[in-house]
Amino acid sequence: MNKRKQLTIISMEIVDRYGYLEDALGYIEKNIIANHNIQKLAKKAGVDEFLLKNLQKGLQHFSEKLFFTTLQEELEDRHSSLLGATAELVFADVKIEVEKNKAFVLACLNWDITIDSEKEDKMTTLVKIFSDKNIQIKIVQ
Repeated sequence: MNKRKQLTIISMEIVDRYGYLEDALGYIEKNIIANHNIQKLAKKAGVDEFLLKNLQKGLQHFSEKLFFTTLQEELEDRHSSLLGATAELVFADVKIEVEKNKAFVLACLNWDITIDSEKEDKMTTLVKIFSDKNIQIKIVQ
C-alpha cells in the first residue's frame, strides 16, 4: 500500500482590522466602476476623461476575489507561508494615476508582517490596477 505524506501549507492570513482594504475596494467600485459622472471624477483626479472611461470599461468585471488571491500570493512569495505568517494592513491610499497614456488605480498598502505573534517585518505594496485582468503588484521596503 502506497502511503503519501501530505504537506499542509498554511496560507498567509491578511488582516484588515480597520477596514482600509474594504474602503479602497469600495472606492474603486463606487467612484470608478459605478460612477455615472466621469467628467466630474476626471476633473477632480486631474485625468483625461477619455483615459478614465477606458479605465472604467477595463474594470467592469473586476473581481475582489482575484485581487485578494493575487495580493495574498505576492505576500506569501515574500514571506514563507509555512510559518503561518500574518499580514496586517496598517495604511492604505488609493488614487488614479496615468502612465504611458493609460489610466490606472494605484493602491499603496503598508503592512506589518507577524509570525507567531512577533512582528517580523514592515513592507509596502504598490498595486497598479489597469483592468480586471491586469493587476501589477510591486513590493517595496
